[in-house]
Amino acid sequence: MDKRDIKHFEMLFRQLQPRLFAFCCKYLEDRELARDFVQECFINLWENYEGIESSYESYLFTAVRNRCLSHFRYLKVHADYETSVRLRIKEIEFHPEMQDPLTEMYLKDINELLQQSLERLPEKCKLIFQMSRYQGMKNQEIANSLGISIRTVEAQIYNVLKILKEDLHDYTPLLLLFISAD
Repeated sequence: MDKRDIKHFEMLFRQLQPRLFAFCCKYLEDRELARDFVQECFINLWENYEGIESSYESYLFTAVRNRCLSHFRYLKVHADYETSVRLRIKEIEFHPEMQDPLTEMYLKDINELLQQSLERLPEKCKLIFQMSRYQGMKNQEIANSLGISIRTVEAQIYNVLKILKEDLHDYTPLLLLFISAD
């Protein structure tokens, strides 16, 4: 396929996309993810057409299958990591006196990441969050102290938690140690 021959590529896409999508859906329960994977494979075909030695159909079906398998490997690694983190949290909760230097270093690193994320927040937002999580103040107490509505306090805390979740998504289970509300 000549890269300039977009009509041929479009024909190939219209012909194979429904079959590749159905094939991908056999592996995945998420139809949007299946659509994305098929699209990625077509993009790879377009970008690497010169290096493909097999038929385009064979290439695409193999690419879709491999993309699904890669996704499952990622899910397994992520689940294993999350399980090990949760087990480690439980161990720390039950035996806080037994923290080893590696755990302390790890928790220190996470705390630094949390602080860096908090430093990027607007001052009032950061203050409300610190009053809530670090000083243990109730939302109504914060509102009274700052002369703002309780809705504003709730909205600010929600926004901070949303930002922290995005910034520190790989560490979410461990963040519970630092920012859990009483």
